[in-house]
Amino acid sequence: MSKKIRDWLFGIFVFLFVTITIILSLYATGYRFNLSWPLRFDRLLVKTGTLALDTLPKEATISIVSETKISSGFPLIGSKKEEVTPVKIKNLLPGDYTISFTLDNYWPYEKKLHVYPEQTTFLENVILFKKSLPLNVFQTTPQKIDYSANDSFAWLENDGKIINLKTEEVISSSLSQKINWLANGKQILDGSKLINLDNGNVTDYKAYTGDINEAQMAGNFLVYQSKNNLAAFDVSSKATTLISSGSNILAYNINNNILLSVAASQTKTELKSYDLNSKSSLGAKDLLSAKSFSFNQDNSKYPILSDNEHKIVYILSINSQGANVVNVVRGATVFKWLDSNRLAYVTESEIYIYDVSQNKSYLLTRLSEKINSLDWSTNNYLIYATESTIGTINLTNEGNDITILWQGSGISSLHFIDKTGILYFSGSVGQQSGLYKMSLR
Repeated sequence: MSKKIRDWLFGIFVFLFVTITIILSLYATGYRFNLSWPLRFDRLLVKTGTLALDTLPKEATISIVSETKISSGFPLIGSKKEEVTPVKIKNLLPGDYTISFTLDNYWPYEKKLHVYPEQTTFLENVILFKKSLPLNVFQTTPQKIDYSANDSFAWLENDGKIINLKTEEVISSSLSQKINWLANGKQILDGSKLINLDNGNVTDYKAYTGDINEAQMAGNFLVYQSKNNLAAFDVSSKATTLISSGSNILAYNINNNILLSVAASQTKTELKSYDLNSKSSLGAKDLLSAKSFSFNQDNSKYPILSDNEHKIVYILSINSQGANVVNVVRGATVFKWLDSNRLAYVTESEIYIYDVSQNKSYLLTRLSEKINSLDWSTNNYLIYATESTIGTINLTNEGNDITILWQGSGISSLHFIDKTGILYFSGSVGQQSGLYKMSLR
C-alpha cells in the first residue's frame, strides 16, 4: 500500500472519528437532528426537552404521539413512545405532543403538551377516575339534596327525610322543608326542635320561641323568626332578645356570633348586621330590592348572600363593624369555594374562577349544557353536573381537561367525600331514580 493511500485512509479515519465524536457529544448533551421536510438548516440541530409524567394510581400506560411532523435523525428516536407512570422521558424534540394515560378499569386521560428545548414540562397531578356504575342509596324522585358538614347525612328536601350515608337507612322522617344543619353536622333544627341525629334525642324550645317554622343556631344562640319579628334566644341564660320588628325578614344567617339579616320595608331592602354578644346593631347596607335571598356559609371568611331573583352574588367580609361587600358577581347561579380565596361560580353553561385576594375573575371553561351543580376535590379537581352529565375538570394543569364520568338524566346535588372517594348525586339511572353513590377512586 502506497504512502498516498495510507495518508488518504488516515484522513478519512480522522474525519470520521471527529465527526462521530462531535455527534455523540451533541447527543450526550441533548441535541438532536431535525430532518423534517422541507429541510431548514436553521433548525437542523435542536436542543431536546423532557416530560415528567405521573398519575394516581400509578403504573398507568403512557402513549406519546408527536403532533408535529419532525424526524429525530441520528440517533433515531421514533415519534411514538410507551412508558409507565411515574417517569421522566428525556431527549424529546421540541414541539406538540398528545399524551394519553390508560389503566384497566379507569377512565382514560388525554392531554396536549408542548415540549420546550432545555426545559422539563410537568404533568404530574393527573388523577385517573374509576369506571364504576352508580349504586342506588335511596329510591325516590330526583330532588334537591343537602348534605351535612361531617359528610354523614343527606337531607331529601321534598321527602322530608334524612339518610344516614354510612348505613344508608332513613333515620328521620316527616321533617319540614326548612330544616337547618348545625355546624357539627350531627344536629338539625326543625322549627323549634333541636334533633341529634346520632342518638335521636330531641330538645324542643317551643316554650321559649312559640310556634316557628325555621330557626338557626350557633354557639348558645338560637335565632328565629316569628311573623315580622327576628329574635335571639340564649339557651344558657334562657333570655330572649328582640332584634328586629316590623320588617319583612327575607333571609338571615349567623357568622361567629354576628347575625346577618336581609330586611325589606316598603321603601328599601337592607343587609343588617347585629352583634349577638353585645346585643347591638352594627349598621346596614342597601341592596337591590328583590323577593328572594339566601345565605351560603361554606366559607366563614367570606360568606355569600345570593339575590335569587336577579342572580346576583354578594361576596361579604365580616368584622367587628359588621358586614361589608367585597365584590358583586352578576349572573351567577351555582357557586363553590375551592379554598379560602377562590370561588368557582357558574353563569348558565360557563364556569368562572374568582380570586378574592386579587379581585379578579377568569373563564375556566364553557360547556354545551347548563350547569346545575358543582363540588370540589382537594386534589384540584372540580366536579360538575348538567342535567345529563357528570364530569371533572383538572385545575392543576393548563387547559382544564374534562373527563366525563357518567351520563344519565335529572342529575343534580353533587357531593364528593374526599376521604372515601365517593360521589353522591340525585338523578335517574335507567328507569330508576333517587339518591346514588359512585366510587371515583
